[in-house]
Amino acid sequence: MSTSPAPQHAHAAMHCNLNTVNLPAAEAFYRVVAGREPRFRSVGTDQDASAMGLGERTSSVTAFVWDERGPRAAPALELVGWSDPATVPADDHPRAGFTTIGYRVRDLVAARPALEALGASLTRASVRGHSLPALQLVDPDGVRVEVVEIADVSAPTAHGSDGSGPALAYERLRVTDLGRSLDWYATIGFAVLHRDGVSASITLPEDPTFSLELEEHSELAPSPDRANEQGLYRIALGVEDVVEAATALRAAEPTTPDPVFIPMVDTPTGGFTVLFLTDPDGTVIELVARPRSEVRRPQQPV
Repeated sequence: MSTSPAPQHAHAAMHCNLNTVNLPAAEAFYRVVAGREPRFRSVGTDQDASAMGLGERTSSVTAFVWDERGPRAAPALELVGWSDPATVPADDHPRAGFTTIGYRVRDLVAARPALEALGASLTRASVRGHSLPALQLVDPDGVRVEVVEIADVSAPTAHGSDGSGPALAYERLRVTDLGRSLDWYATIGFAVLHRDGVSASITLPEDPTFSLELEEHSELAPSPDRANEQGLYRIALGVEDVVEAATALRAAEPTTPDPVFIPMVDTPTGGFTVLFLTDPDGTVIELVARPRSEVRRPQQPV
């Protein structure tokens, strides 16, 4: 007999947030890496972002970049250009938190000319316990980007695409205590795919084509706590009902905050109800109300 997922268990990665000091430059860069124009923009003026620690009247422009699989079948890269308050440059202090965005392609040789024009160099990257050929780049905001070759992937795509283009596949996350972090991420539905010493790969069982690649560095300071700090800041995960998720989490952790509504007035939904959590190192994980029926994720792992 099957059982229903726990209400606090996420079912899909929705988007990876990247704060930029120059939105046009970031869009131009990821237009090449992802092989697609941003799908849509949201312009926020005098919006309440107090739940993110930024005050009640903020302004920003957000561009969502999906790969060829499209919005329902893949997570997006969420590029945010803050103007009031402005995006603040990242400091050089070694911190926990997200460090790298990862795409996969079927044929690295075919992808190489366009990426080398952006400054990519050939290397190898460990993903899900496998050492894979990769091209490594640095985006205009100093974020590391990896493009790895995974040749035997077949997944549904939008617009009749053949699935050969880049696909957002993982994000790297630095933590200070791997065991503690794995326990925390298990509470919101992540399962361990591979663990090797001070690194591990975890994924959501209902969204196996995207993973978090955890790396332990015990000496790191906590993750950035400014929601408008340049670089990778948070990840959004879909849950069936965010209010029920908060209630379930609060039973184990009484300090779990209440969900809040984030307005996005120029989107079809008008905004989203979200729950902002922080992992043991202070990295922000956003649970967003998104029913499973509205998301289509291929069940073949990468």
